Amino acid sequence: MSEILKNAGSSPADDTIVTLLSRVVSDAGEVARAEVDLQKAKVFSKVSDAKGGVVMAAIAAVLGLLALIGLVVGLLMILTPVVGPIWATVIVVGGLLVLAAIFAMVAVSRFKAMFAVPGANA
Repeated sequence: MSEILKNAGSSPADDTIVTLLSRVVSDAGEVARAEVDLQKAKVFSKVSDAKGGVVMAAIAAVLGLLALIGLVVGLLMILTPVVGPIWATVIVVGGLLVLAAIFAMVAVSRFKAMFAVPGANA
């Protein structure tokens, strides 16, 4: 485009306008590239922060699961002398299944409410 503008006029005033316009276009391109680079750097910074958070959340989840397993084993050990190993297992597993069913029903109701069409009573 700058070649067309340079060849369009031959007066000194036109040459300076063409030169200035060429610089403006060039500078605008550099500003746009710098802005894109800045946004890329911001995104990569957020991704690296998110990686750390995800790793910490995974570690917390694993530790929480281990604590829950310890609690279940402790309940089994406490109940075994009282009702025997089979009934202790039945009681603990049954209680956990009831809790799982309650949490599943609450989750399903929340998903239904979240994905329900507004105004539809079905």
